[in-house]
Amino acid sequence: MGTREKINEDLKTAMKARDQKTVSVLRMIMSEIKYAQSAVNIHQELDEAAIMKVVASYQKKLAKAAEEFPDAEKKAEIFAEIAIVEKYLPKKAGPEETARAIDAVLATTTERTFGVVMKQVLAHLGGGADGKLVSELLKKRLESK
Repeated sequence: MGTREKINEDLKTAMKARDQKTVSVLRMIMSEIKYAQSAVNIHQELDEAAIMKVVASYQKKLAKAAEEFPDAEKKAEIFAEIAIVEKYLPKKAGPEETARAIDAVLATTTERTFGVVMKQVLAHLGGGADGKLVSELLKKRLESK
């Protein structure tokens, strides 16, 4: 079952349970997916990678909104929305796993240019990569050599 189908099933379940918060978040995700699809080609379904990119983008929008709100109650609502969205994203690699991926890439290549190695590490980790964490660890690693 793909991400889009899982979101649709969870949306139906939330509607039956009358969970308005979950329903509104899942509808927003579906709206974002449909908007991205219409930007590319309305008659062609988005592939799984594109859908994951849309969901991740929506999660980033929510995180940015949470930073901008001074009201603690509104922040709590946004963090609850983020928790719902994160169920549909792949698990991010932790610092240890990221460091192992950097070591593996550096062991297989003689290249030491940040951009080239960064691209290889992100490809190695796939969807579980946290770009900011990879960047920080890679900079430290390349500076130490």
